[in-house]
Amino acid sequence: MTTLQLYNSLSNKLEEFRPIDAENVRMYACGPTVYASPHIGNARPLVIFDVLFRCLQRLYPKVTYVRNLTDVDDKINNRARERGISIKELTDEVIAEFHKNTALLNVLPPTYEPRATTHIKEMLDVIQKLMDNGFAYEAEGHVLFRVHKLQNYGILSKRSLEDMIPGARVEVAPYKEDPLDFVLWKPSSEGVPAWESPFGSGRPGWHIECSAMSRKYLGEQFDIHAGGQDLIFPHHENEVAQNFGAFGCLMANYWIHNGMLLVDNQKMSKSLGNIISLDQILSKYDGEIVRYALLSAHFQKTLNWSDQLVTQSIQALDRLYGALDSATEISDDIDDFHSEVLDALCSNLNTPLALRRLIEISDEVFTETSQDKKNRLCSILKKEANLLGLLQRTDWFHKSNQLDVAQIEALIAERNLAKSEKNFKKADEIREYLLQNKIKIEDTRDGTVWKVVKDL
Repeated sequence: MTTLQLYNSLSNKLEEFRPIDAENVRMYACGPTVYASPHIGNARPLVIFDVLFRCLQRLYPKVTYVRNLTDVDDKINNRARERGISIKELTDEVIAEFHKNTALLNVLPPTYEPRATTHIKEMLDVIQKLMDNGFAYEAEGHVLFRVHKLQNYGILSKRSLEDMIPGARVEVAPYKEDPLDFVLWKPSSEGVPAWESPFGSGRPGWHIECSAMSRKYLGEQFDIHAGGQDLIFPHHENEVAQNFGAFGCLMANYWIHNGMLLVDNQKMSKSLGNIISLDQILSKYDGEIVRYALLSAHFQKTLNWSDQLVTQSIQALDRLYGALDSATEISDDIDDFHSEVLDALCSNLNTPLALRRLIEISDEVFTETSQDKKNRLCSILKKEANLLGLLQRTDWFHKSNQLDVAQIEALIAERNLAKSEKNFKKADEIREYLLQNKIKIEDTRDGTVWKVVKDL
């Protein structure tokens, strides 16, 4: 069996993946806090970890994947108050939009998608265990984790206790034994969600939510915990601490973190006005275009979102769909081939290499003269692309344009010849014809490039 290699943030090195139970690989990814529409950066971990899920499903007989929904949080309370609607109205609305967008991105549903509000009992059970073990204490209606009691605190983020306080994002309150101690349970003011507990009426802290939900569905120790690099500290570090304090074991053996997404080489921010909502981008471009773009850089590296990236993704998908369009029959049962896409993904989820492998297959399709061999190559292309969640559509060219890739490139070549012969009238006619078929061309120093446009 192909060996999966993953970069483990816990050890800061590339490791061979060895599951606790090869009959049931268990994986957890931090899902959204459902207070507002997600932005394009939030889509990156969704797509990356969906590819990891697909890869694991190809390698192992069973994969249990949990991705939570945080539906109790101060941001949710504040946004509902701003909008003058109930918290349930807000969270139901955002979750519905989230599910719509994940479907458009071809993101598979996880095995379990627990909501925090339906797992309060599980959170209280873990908090009680921490209290019993001396890792938590009550103070002025709060329950807090006693950080200094855990000798290996910082094992994931590799930070010293002295370096943590500025970045801990915790309130330095007078009732804390130590500034680094973080909240497990806190009292609720009027109008804010509250549940009864042995520690008084209140609501959970953020970090305890993931610890409790992952334990319920995956056990006290599981294989993979995934999330964005921005979650390493304090969120994931505190999850690790809670698990050691309550159960005396490492929460997950492999910690996988994706890099940031920039927009035109700048970090997204309200002050710059460059935040692109996922809903906005998916109303403009097909979900597979967005997905392809998000997979175009290695998941650990920073990805720069730009118009050029979108154009390149459109062109690549048009080429891939153009190859599939040349088949007269595609088999869904083909398996007598070596999967180079799987090889690429098993090399630390190397999605750029995996995408290149798809393009190489499409190149073979275009040069193959035997229809039977062309059909076989297209069947392989379809199955390989499924590992990346691509080429799922049957109406690509009907929706985008009526010309296949070969026709487009032939017309561009004809136009270039007309220009060289100074037949500018014909060149303009070809440009206009392509535009009528939703193909926009642009002459650059490197030649003529083209892209599909949805709206003229």
